[in-house]
Amino acid sequence: MKTDGAVPLAPSPLRKAVARLRGLFRKSPEQRYVDAILKKIDQGRGHSTLGPNIRDEEYTRGKAERWAERLVETGLRPEHLCVEYGCGSLWAAEPVLRILNPGRYYGLDLTDEFYKFGRERLRDLLTEKQARLAVISPKSLAEVAALKPDFIFSRKVLAHVKDDALPRYCANLTSLMTPKTITVIDNHPLTGPDGELTGREYGAKDLRPHFPAWLDVVQAEFAIVIRAKA
Repeated sequence: MKTDGAVPLAPSPLRKAVARLRGLFRKSPEQRYVDAILKKIDQGRGHSTLGPNIRDEEYTRGKAERWAERLVETGLRPEHLCVEYGCGSLWAAEPVLRILNPGRYYGLDLTDEFYKFGRERLRDLLTEKQARLAVISPKSLAEVAALKPDFIFSRKVLAHVKDDALPRYCANLTSLMTPKTITVIDNHPLTGPDGELTGREYGAKDLRPHFPAWLDVVQAEFAIVIRAKA
């Protein structure tokens, strides 16, 4: 191919910045969150519950144990099919798995990169309890919904859900529920090591419009609890 000998100009810094922004805004809020967390993990920076570098393991384990106790108080039983929506690196899952009978835990998250760290840590327990893990997708949601879960919980997830992703988050949870299902959503504010708020604050009133009328959305002492109206 003949050319006039001109050398193409390299993209200017402004053009590069615009291209990056266009790529960013094409991504969903969920994908942007995944990208940010994986970058943090790759840099070796600590996180409270995700990745191999947990800031305070003893504290994290203690909080997970207390959370599991509250789930039992709310109705979780060993024979229940229990789904964790946003299972992360399986810190909240560990004490719940010890409660459940084999084959009764199903963990879902935005990427398998999050739960692979928990899979390495809990390999024997996951095998013993026949735990299932999957990436959130229309297919996996349909598969889990077909199992008719008795119990769903979502811990340290809601605070990271952007306003424009909240309807999708609630719709996905609704798609898994039947009249017998109890859903528990942790909505305590998240704070960083310096005590500053690091996530959004949602109350039951914020979620209620995004769930169908047959469900009660109630703020309990420790979380939002959703179940069929009596």
